[in-house]
Amino acid sequence: MSSRARAALEPATVHLFCSDSREIDADVQSRYLLADDFAWLPAIARTARRAQYLAGRALLRFALQRCTGLATTAQQLRTAPGGKTECVGGPAISVAHDGHFVVCAIAEHAAVGVDVQASSNRRSTEAIAEQHFCRAEIEWLRDSAPERFYMLWVLKEAYLKAMGVGLGGGLDALECRVDPPLIYARPTRPNPPASLALYRYGGAYLGVAALDSRRLHVRLERWHPQAPQQATFGVPELVASTS
Repeated sequence: MSSRARAALEPATVHLFCSDSREIDADVQSRYLLADDFAWLPAIARTARRAQYLAGRALLRFALQRCTGLATTAQQLRTAPGGKTECVGGPAISVAHDGHFVVCAIAEHAAVGVDVQASSNRRSTEAIAEQHFCRAEIEWLRDSAPERFYMLWVLKEAYLKAMGVGLGGGLDALECRVDPPLIYARPTRPNPPASLALYRYGGAYLGVAALDSRRLHVRLERWHPQAPQQATFGVPELVASTS
C-alpha cells in the first residue's frame, strides 16, 4: 500500500485555534511577533488589514509554540510561490481572518486549509454564485437563506488554501452541499479529495479542509490572550463534516 493510500485511511488531526483580534493588542503582539513578521506591512495599505495580518501572525506563532513545544523564535515562516504561508521544517499551517474573527489550523500529516467569513458581509451572493459556483450548487442555493452561500464559500476556500492555490484555483474546483450533520463534497477536476468540517463561530462560518484524508479529527482551542471573561466569541460549534 502506498504512503498516500495509507494516509487516506488514517484520520487527519487538525489543531484549530480561534481568537478575537481585539484581544491581540500591541502588548500581546510584542510577546509573539518577530521582526520578520513586520516585513510585509508596507505592502498592506489598509489599516484594518494590517491589524488583521498582525493578529493572524500572533495567533499562528502562539499555535505553533503550543503544538510543537518550540519557542516562537525557533519557528521560521516563509511564503510559498502560490502565496501560502509555510512553516519551514514544521507542520502544515493555514491562517484566515475576517473582521474581528481570526483563526489558524495546524496539521502534522496532511495539507490543511482554513477560512472564516462573517455571514453578515455585504456581498452580492447570488451574482458570485452564478459566476463561480457549480451548477448543482447554484440550484441548491436558489431561494435559500444567504447563510448557505457562506457555508459553501468557507469550505471551498479552505479546500483551495489546502492545495496552496487560493481563489485563483477556482471556486468550482470543489462541488459541495451541506445537509447537517453531513457535508457531501467531490473535486470537479483531477484534484485530491479532502475531509471537510464546517463550524458556526459567533456571527461567522468557519471551514476546515485536510487533503488526502477520509476522516478529520479537529481539536479546538479558543485563545484568550487577555482575560477569558472579556471574550466576545466563544468556541466554534460543529455544523457538519464529511465523516
